[in-house]
Amino acid sequence: MQRCSEFQFQSKILNKIVFAIVFTIIILFPMNSQVFGQSNEQIDISKYYDSEGEKFDADFGQVLETDKLIFEIGKNENVHVKHVITGSAWGSDTPKLIKMLPGKHSNLEVTDEDGDYLRPMGFVGETFEESEYIIAGQKAFRGYDLVAEYDLEDFLELSEYGMWSKHFEFNHDVLIYIDEGIDLVFHNSRPVDISDANGINCIGCNLHLEFFDKSDTIRKVITKDENKMEEFVVEFLSDGKIDDVSFTEELSYLSFDINRENQLYVLKIPLDLLLSPYQVYLTETGVDIFDQSDKIRKMEYQQTDTHANVSFRAFTNNAPSEGTIHVVGATEMEHERLLEQLGKRVHNAGNESETGNESGSLPAFSGNESETGNESETGNESNTMMNNQVEQMYENWEDTNSNMNNKEDNTIIFIVIGIVAVIIIGIIIKLKKN
Repeated sequence: MQRCSEFQFQSKILNKIVFAIVFTIIILFPMNSQVFGQSNEQIDISKYYDSEGEKFDADFGQVLETDKLIFEIGKNENVHVKHVITGSAWGSDTPKLIKMLPGKHSNLEVTDEDGDYLRPMGFVGETFEESEYIIAGQKAFRGYDLVAEYDLEDFLELSEYGMWSKHFEFNHDVLIYIDEGIDLVFHNSRPVDISDANGINCIGCNLHLEFFDKSDTIRKVITKDENKMEEFVVEFLSDGKIDDVSFTEELSYLSFDINRENQLYVLKIPLDLLLSPYQVYLTETGVDIFDQSDKIRKMEYQQTDTHANVSFRAFTNNAPSEGTIHVVGATEMEHERLLEQLGKRVHNAGNESETGNESGSLPAFSGNESETGNESETGNESNTMMNNQVEQMYENWEDTNSNMNNKEDNTIIFIVIGIVAVIIIGIIIKLKKN
């Protein structure tokens, strides 16, 4: 009898554990489905009015998550921001709220995807400039996206060295339109030619974006052969000064002193002067012996029959405050191998582009790249080819909704469920043994 009583007690404990686990799993899944949907936060809007001065039909508004965030930027501190809300529909008796980016706002508009105004419309706060939420009175049709847009002041930063920059960090995808006339931007210090694109599509966005305020290059004349007096022009684009450039013909490298730490350089080098791919080193001043730890991560792009472009920052893990940059050229064999790889990549890109749509497209990047360490030679060659055929990285501008975060959240939940299942099995086995 005592043994039966113990078994019933253990069964009750087991039933409670199983119930708690199942209840937890049931809660987890709905939470995951709301990551890009509606939040449960309710904001009191009873004292706020729409743009026509009329009171909203409801006293509370539900806060929505933005499905797509779009920036329109140029050589200006201010940017234009668009929050796109897809799916769903609601009437004027259930208004929704959209949380804006912090800062000073102006020129609010709420429209559908065709540009037709959606009303009623308002904001939470005494003035729109300092407000935090947009009140979207209604969205009548599920099939039409809602676009809430405004100007945001003091968003981009201009350094004293003439470099515009901003760090974009969002859980979802971000689309960044960039003004015409800006052909070269830097994605986490890597050059991206956007002359044939509208901007950048940042997937799972963690992106430090930079571009030059002025794109005037500095031209340095290099004499290769003192006897023949062969002269070549190397073009520099940088956010700092370029001091005297020297060329060591015996070792086949260019060298010049840095003016400050972390200075950004873009060099256009004649192939008759130095063959690609290049290796770049940063050493103390006067040192011409290179160590692997002195190597700088670099990127080559847009190679032609006559020139190659290489970009890098004056930074290593043990970078000196003052030092010398050395750009070392390749041998004939290394250069031929690179050309062969480029040819294969061009051929593959041509086959892929026959079925793709490149109209209105952007280079697309993941926001999870490592910012530390030096790249291997293979990695650098791969990056060179990738940028030489930038069309391969293009994705259609409109088809940019990503389920990346949803997939990651699902993975985490499945791992948790797996761990819980193992615990349950262990408890059952232990109870049976007892």
